[in-house]
Amino acid sequence: MSKIDFTLMQNLAADAASLMPSLVGKKILMGFWHNWPAGPSDGYQRGQFANVSLENVPTEYNVVAVAFMKGSGIPTFKPFNVSDAEFRRQVGVLNSQGRAVLISLGGADAHIELRSGQEQPLASEIIRLVETYGFDGLDIDLEQSAIDFAANKTVLPAALKLVKDHYAGQGKHFIISMAPEFPYLTTNGKYVGYLQALEGYYDFIAPQFYNQGGDGVWVPEANNGAGAWIAQNNDALKEDFLYYLTESLVTGTRGFIKIAADKFVIGLPANIDAAATGYVIDKTVVGNVLKRLAIKGLPIKGLMTWSVNWDNGTSKDRVPYNWEFSRRYGSLIHGAASATKETADALSNVAR
Repeated sequence: MSKIDFTLMQNLAADAASLMPSLVGKKILMGFWHNWPAGPSDGYQRGQFANVSLENVPTEYNVVAVAFMKGSGIPTFKPFNVSDAEFRRQVGVLNSQGRAVLISLGGADAHIELRSGQEQPLASEIIRLVETYGFDGLDIDLEQSAIDFAANKTVLPAALKLVKDHYAGQGKHFIISMAPEFPYLTTNGKYVGYLQALEGYYDFIAPQFYNQGGDGVWVPEANNGAGAWIAQNNDALKEDFLYYLTESLVTGTRGFIKIAADKFVIGLPANIDAAATGYVIDKTVVGNVLKRLAIKGLPIKGLMTWSVNWDNGTSKDRVPYNWEFSRRYGSLIHGAASATKETADALSNVAR
């Protein structure tokens, strides 16, 4: 594919939103941000998410994914309640704090239909959004039929490579991430094509460990060697589910593809309203999982949640969730340096 000249699209303003903060060597706590207003009872348990301005997202979230870029033809984005200039200013606030703001492409209800020949128009639109709003990268959140609809699997990776190369030419790092539902990450899963096409280009993958009901992972060594199916919705085995599924994915075993541990982020719901299943009831579970992975020599990059708005929402009885997710896990992620052998040894008391 020929290189496209994007120079005429460059925003010459040297404001805070023109920064592209680096995630290299950093653990991340990522949260999705809703680009639509709250309804009276949008939650799975009839709770209400909070309307949160981008600049007021807690600092524990050092990656925020704006949901969503979508639409027929070439997908796009527009802030739902503020001007372009105000949205860019708020992105700049986060950038000035070293936090990255991504635009997320897709969503559960998005119909994305890309056709061969749209690689450069899509790249141009992504760059226009970056230059308009200050986005630091793009998160692929295609779901259901949109994953492999039309030429999405070839056009989207090709466009993202153009975009990443364009900003690399400016000395900037354009972040590419994905948030697939975990069943699509089996060896023949629908997301394999995206991972292969963007190998060497993507920065991290944040699989959704929620909304999958009884789906899970078969662990041959469990149950005293007799094997056991550990399902996503089995709260009694939540720690083992999170551990064994993550271990499977970062080692490429038990029927799953391999994603390097330093590019792996576990995706969890903020609370029981944010997802049908997957909420972690016992707050010690996630810490234990991260410790077990560190002991195994597989420290991962962090955690993701759907969503920052739900993190500050309220239950159907109007009891505030009060930023439970970021308060539980912010220090767990940012307070822990990359695991070393000494760190792993010190944590050996939680090994199973």
